[in-house]
Amino acid sequence: MRASSRNHGRDGTTGLGLILLRWERAFAGVLLSLACLAVSAFAQTPGGSLPEPVPDTVSATQLPEDARSLEQRGDVYMVRKYFAEAAEVYRKLTQLEPRNPLFRNKLGIALHQLQDLDSAKREYRRAIQLNPKYAQAINNVAAVEYAQKRYRSAILTYLKALALTPYDAVIYSNLGTAYFAHERFEYATQCFRYALMLDPEVFRRSGRVGTIVQARADQNPAVFNFYMAKTYASTGNVEETLQFLLKAWEEGYPDLRKTILEEEEFRFLTVEPRFQELMARMESSENNTAQPQVPR
Repeated sequence: MRASSRNHGRDGTTGLGLILLRWERAFAGVLLSLACLAVSAFAQTPGGSLPEPVPDTVSATQLPEDARSLEQRGDVYMVRKYFAEAAEVYRKLTQLEPRNPLFRNKLGIALHQLQDLDSAKREYRRAIQLNPKYAQAINNVAAVEYAQKRYRSAILTYLKALALTPYDAVIYSNLGTAYFAHERFEYATQCFRYALMLDPEVFRRSGRVGTIVQARADQNPAVFNFYMAKTYASTGNVEETLQFLLKAWEEGYPDLRKTILEEEEFRFLTVEPRFQELMARMESSENNTAQPQVPR
């Protein structure tokens, strides 16, 4: 029995379920209204430049005193993945300018990278208190909830971020990943599709200034690859569609050849020789599996 694309989440009609349902309806309106992320960016500050290389360890006496130099120092540490040192620098920044939401968000990201999720979420929420329209910090709260496997809460929070920035490809991608983890596969595909429409390179980016790009959980890799193939098929991308179909087959997606023949999104591939070859390999594998084993 192949993996189903039906709605696996059983949302209730009261409490969080009702709120989530209302947000999903609003989200559908956002989707219908639409017409059709390098780590180095983190270190960029307006009018600034990267400081000279710094030691691997930090002591309080080595840190500059002015906010601009401190921020540059912290950003360099983030680029180098010295997250503990970056957190120390950003924490000093929050002491110098306690009402600066940018510094709170950056401190949260450094703590997030250290897997101190509760502290990271606390800093993100402080940033949001200072700036209630800070969509990047709201996205980052959702990323913490996702990491804690609170997928319903993460979905709701991502939808709040999208209400503020409805054309943000990264947040659409993150929302799709949360929907997938919640086994809402068609919603996930729709989010991924719009993320690609907004930014064709969105799934190749490893980071973006101020925004956590959510890593996908490892559950159901075959199903994930199949739905990513559907996503790219809906955009007419032959290369990526074939790559994800191959991955889905290698991961053991059940009845994949039959499913492909039934799905309208894949019909444009029928004239592609590589697609025909892949389908032939699948059919040959099915026939070999179906043959009875001869006892020896």
